[in-house]
Amino acid sequence: MGSNPTGPASDGFMEITFLGTRGWYSKKGQTSCVLVETKGGNYLLDAGTGIYWINEVVDFSKPTCLLLSHFHLDHILGITSFSKTIKRKELTIYGEKGVKKAVDRIMRKPIYPFYFDSPLFKVKVKFKELKRKQGIFDSVIKTAHLSHSDPVLGIRIENNGRSFVYATDTLPCDATVRLARNCDVLVHETYFSDEDFKNVKINTGHSSPRGAARIAREAGAKGLFLFHFNPEYDDKTIAGMVESARGVFKNTFASKEFLKIKL
Repeated sequence: MGSNPTGPASDGFMEITFLGTRGWYSKKGQTSCVLVETKGGNYLLDAGTGIYWINEVVDFSKPTCLLLSHFHLDHILGITSFSKTIKRKELTIYGEKGVKKAVDRIMRKPIYPFYFDSPLFKVKVKFKELKRKQGIFDSVIKTAHLSHSDPVLGIRIENNGRSFVYATDTLPCDATVRLARNCDVLVHETYFSDEDFKNVKINTGHSSPRGAARIAREAGAKGLFLFHFNPEYDDKTIAGMVESARGVFKNTFASKEFLKIKL
């Protein structure tokens, strides 16, 4: 089925582009960033190092926002590149309560030399809290608290009968099942292989392929993309993770940088 697990593409209610699919640090790939495009806007999910390429793939004539799942560094580090990569006059960053304070920690001295009000930034940045349900541009955004070592939000984007769910940095949990109910695509974190997951001695709040596949099956998702891989894993290991997950949920794929999905 390649990059279109839900059937023939329509005229383009929604298109997903993976820009960063690794966790923690960038070695064999970039850290978390996914672009969701609709007719009415661009939704950037997390700002890991994968966001460095957005000025090459984003249509900045459309309104654009950044939706942060949580504030761990591998999900927000790319914000430091916005003076170069954001080609719009305005951008709103959405996140949990305290989103501005969290971003300010990396965008002020001594961590970073220039704040958003510097002449080096051509974009005006605003901050808003993500709600359980709200309209942003032409889509409905829904969120749920998932199960990680620190607070993390799962994010669902609904547009013209299509639905995309982003669940990174979480153990398998009922909240994801509810958020992903009958979605077209579920992107679920699988930092560990099933073999490595068995040997984890401390609860880090991360999943394995079979755990993610179980969530996709229980939610009735149409397609599952494994995501947020260990930065040391090679392509062979990830291919094995997909095969393992397919033993539970057949329509499973691996996310990969610059892979596009049309819904």
